[in-house]
Amino acid sequence: MHRAYTWRRVNDGRTENLLATCSLALAERVIGAGEEATGLSAGAPAALVALSGFLSGRSVNALAHVLGLSHAGTVRLVDRLQADGLVERRRGDGDAREVNLVATRAGRAAARRVLAGREAAMARALAIFAPDERDQLTGHLERLLAELSGGDHSVAGHMCRLCDIDACGHPDTCPVTLATAH
Repeated sequence: MHRAYTWRRVNDGRTENLLATCSLALAERVIGAGEEATGLSAGAPAALVALSGFLSGRSVNALAHVLGLSHAGTVRLVDRLQADGLVERRRGDGDAREVNLVATRAGRAAARRVLAGREAAMARALAIFAPDERDQLTGHLERLLAELSGGDHSVAGHMCRLCDIDACGHPDTCPVTLATAH
């Protein structure tokens, strides 16, 4: 028997609680899919996705900021990824001391597996919604993401570290990019 939902006052905390719980459960699915796809953990799946997309050719400092890790922790992560043949360090064009990070062919393939696993995990979660409900949810999520970015470009990379930039339409229709462009 399906239990009927009762409508509650907006400020009773229920919506906030439901969203927080849902967010954690979905985040765990995304993280688990990335770890399963690569056999790596501790930020490695996000590093590969970011370095295969919007962070390609950027510095260790840029990666550290996006991952929310210390510089030393990011260097250790990059060392592991390089030892596994997933990332290369390249000298910068202008400053010989500058080192840029680029995902290798194997790193880009691993990133594609992470994104495919993430998409499959989210597709299973969203399967309960009819197409028109998904369209409505998409609109709500776009508004929420724009708000969560706070219009701060430095927040965007961290939010989008596991983002499929092709699926979101980066940079033309990405709600985070558009919110931070002003």
